[in-house]
Amino acid sequence: MHKDLMEISNDIHKFIILEMTLKTLERDRKHITVLKMHHALDAWYDLKINQVFKELKAARDYLYKKGCKVEKKKSDEFFTEYYILFRGVEETRNYANLALRNWVSEEMKRLLGMEYRTPADGV
Repeated sequence: MHKDLMEISNDIHKFIILEMTLKTLERDRKHITVLKMHHALDAWYDLKINQVFKELKAARDYLYKKGCKVEKKKSDEFFTEYYILFRGVEETRNYANLALRNWVSEEMKRLLGMEYRTPADGV
């Protein structure tokens, strides 16, 4: 693995999790209309979707400035494959869907203001 790519590995992870969190928020928002407090929740979802979108854009811009592009290649019921192009070096990373779901859950805890883990905390 390229030394500089290792240095931005956490940033790549953050980008992937933010992207999935945004999709999760957008999907879940469609299901709140049956709740009595859906107006308040809808406003909260608007705020958090905008917040995550800005964070995702900042992460994407940072990776772009470093010469890195991340794309989701394929997914099955167990793994999701990402293609990473970093300064001409190609790499493929496989992530377990269960692990991705757990990290998105941690990101949701962060958005809710709860105690959460980060990759720096160790697994």
